[in-house]
Amino acid sequence: MIVFQKELLENTFLYTEAKRLNSQKFISDNQLKDIKGQLPILKSNTNLLIRTGFFLLGSFLYSSIIGVFSLFTINLIDSHVGLIMFIYTIVGIVASEFLAREQLHYGFGVDDAFILGFQGFFCAAISITFESPLVAFIALGVIGFAACVRYLHTFSALLSLIGFIGAICYLVIEKNVIDTSFLPFILFFLAVIFYAIYTKISTSIKLLYYENSIMVLQGVSLLLGYFSMNYLVVRELSESLLGLTIAKGEDIPFAFVFYGFTFLIPLFYIVYSLYSKDKLMLLIGFFTLGFSVFTIRYYYQVLPIELALMIGGVLIFIIAYFGIRMLKDKETGITFKPARSSDIDLLTNLEALVVNSQDDLKPMDSQSKMPFGGGGFSGGGSGESF
Repeated sequence: MIVFQKELLENTFLYTEAKRLNSQKFISDNQLKDIKGQLPILKSNTNLLIRTGFFLLGSFLYSSIIGVFSLFTINLIDSHVGLIMFIYTIVGIVASEFLAREQLHYGFGVDDAFILGFQGFFCAAISITFESPLVAFIALGVIGFAACVRYLHTFSALLSLIGFIGAICYLVIEKNVIDTSFLPFILFFLAVIFYAIYTKISTSIKLLYYENSIMVLQGVSLLLGYFSMNYLVVRELSESLLGLTIAKGEDIPFAFVFYGFTFLIPLFYIVYSLYSKDKLMLLIGFFTLGFSVFTIRYYYQVLPIELALMIGGVLIFIIAYFGIRMLKDKETGITFKPARSSDIDLLTNLEALVVNSQDDLKPMDSQSKMPFGGGGFSGGGSGESF
């Protein structure tokens, strides 16, 4: 199912792991160079800026191809728009296959343009042909999943999840399959299903190549679970989608449930991530906890903003201080020791720079008390007397 040659793909992942070990000082630069010389690998760009540049180049190439094709089919565009979109989709698929099979592109940038491009044209063709946003959402979910599986394309996994979530929302909001007021609970249940799938496949060795896509699944499930039950999101969507008018002193239905989940979910993320040592969940937990505070302050400003910021800063300082005191001497588990993946030399140099910047450096006094000068010829400043 995967388009790449198995040997080249394995070598690419081995070299990626070797680079990680080199960054953590487990192997030397010479050993990394020897590994790269012995293993034929796929062409990829880990530098985001370079990959973006090649993506723009690929987008220009894709648009040039379909532009030339449009010159010969300009009379058919008005009457056969859907068919033209399908042809553009085939062009993108053929180019993606060529780049993966012949040019050995894997996350190179040019291939990203064609992979994302043919997905967009396919969804547009389906939407025009069937004149249904629901079918377009389902098409996005299916084509994104297929592209993720075949090309190991991480962003396609995100598009696939967006397609399936969009299809569920459209069924509830537009088709009224279930009462719209139950949409938050449906999305929360969908997030639980996504996370259950994540826990099932994250430990599978056979799916090691899809590590980044699986991480996307985890992140989407955590964010969807939180924002589907966040009070601010539910209240604003209730007013815009349901036409619900909330008078002063009133509140949305089941408001106490959403108030509770707005804070309970982030706290659960933080506590469970510390227990399971899950870095992504911990980061999302802190982010959602901050958004929960913003949610409450958006509707209930108990304290002035200056006082609230000051109290919040003091609390964060106290938590950070005692957290560091508790963890700084631990060698295993949750610790304050720098990770091997971090640049320890850079952190040390930065610390030295900060310390030195605190010294009171005074400029040299130009009026020195020691007399210099003298000498009548090349005596280097010596005078005629001893």
